Amino acid sequence: MPAPDRRLITKILILRRLRRKLKRKVRAASIRPMFWNRVDQGDSILMKELREDPHYHHRYFRMNMENFDEILMLITGEITGKMTHSRPISVEEKLGITLSYRISPSAVSKILREVLQAIVKIFGHIHLPPPTTDQWITNEIGFRTRWNFPNCVGAVDGKHCRIQAPNFSGSTYHNYKGFFSIVLMAVVDHKYKFSAVDIGASGSQSDGGVFGRSEIGKRHENGKLGLPEPKIVGPHLQPHVIVADDDFALKPYMMKPFPGKFLTLERRIYNYRLSRARNVSENVFGMLAARWRIFHTPIVASLDLTRLVINAAVILHNLLIDKQDMNTITADSDDGNTTGNWRETTTGDTGMISLRQQGSNNRRLEAVLVRDRFLEYFNSNEGSVSWQMSRIS
Repeated sequence: MPAPDRRLITKILILRRLRRKLKRKVRAASIRPMFWNRVDQGDSILMKELREDPHYHHRYFRMNMENFDEILMLITGEITGKMTHSRPISVEEKLGITLSYRISPSAVSKILREVLQAIVKIFGHIHLPPPTTDQWITNEIGFRTRWNFPNCVGAVDGKHCRIQAPNFSGSTYHNYKGFFSIVLMAVVDHKYKFSAVDIGASGSQSDGGVFGRSEIGKRHENGKLGLPEPKIVGPHLQPHVIVADDDFALKPYMMKPFPGKFLTLERRIYNYRLSRARNVSENVFGMLAARWRIFHTPIVASLDLTRLVINAAVILHNLLIDKQDMNTITADSDDGNTTGNWRETTTGDTGMISLRQQGSNNRRLEAVLVRDRFLEYFNSNEGSVSWQMSRIS
């Protein structure tokens, strides 16, 4: 048998490789001129050219130019540095870097901390103040008129925010899902805004106790959250409540759905009415992640900076909701027929994960009575809505 011609085999292999390359589709690549200029002239030219393209400015910073400028104006005094360099970073660049979070944490951490602290200081007491009785009354009016759930003052939910492993923390922040996290617990209002938040519980804590150990949960349990006095719903005097999904414990102040698949008609109607109100919290977390891309993947920062990032993101979310600056983000429609586009934006994200089922309930009998009275009301002539039968059929 003749020896193989190595040169011929090499030529054939090269020819095959060339043919595969020719078959590959050439990818179209386009970089905006402003980003080429940024390489040569720095972020200052980028900020200038973004102002000349309002549409892309909106996409890049997740807010319109008017709101960017208002925030900049109000925090300038807090982030203006000393003239210690020949070309110091301008306050506009600092805000731009923070909103886009586009350079390495080691290089940007000082700028981030400075700007985020300014945002929390200037806007926190305006757009995320401690809730008052008047605020809960406003929330109740909204849930009653928009979401058809009287005596409801908010919807509660919590998420594990994925983080990098903190230094020397061992398993403290390592959760049941197998990654490191801290918890964002929140009560939200009828307009997709945060009413109260608790940030920073370690991911290793049992999900069943996260709400009870949070500041929100403790104040609820002790009756110190400032909720309004009980009010008549149908024939009964009912407490004001927050609504939650099945992962939370049923309590006199926290309503959750009836579990199981083979439910009576009355219970299915109650579950639909509760789900309609509770869906606000699901939308809020989705919209938060859709606007601030830092929540799409693990947050790479120290623990205190991570808490500051989350706090500032929540405050800016509320501010931009008040300004009706949605950045093309939509929530589920009120009638439930159309889903919000945040669901597509956040598909496959690994940055926020739901909590597991919450803990036991030592006030179950009282809580069951409250829930049964809401069930009675939603199935009565006075409390039913015209479309509820079509939603459960």
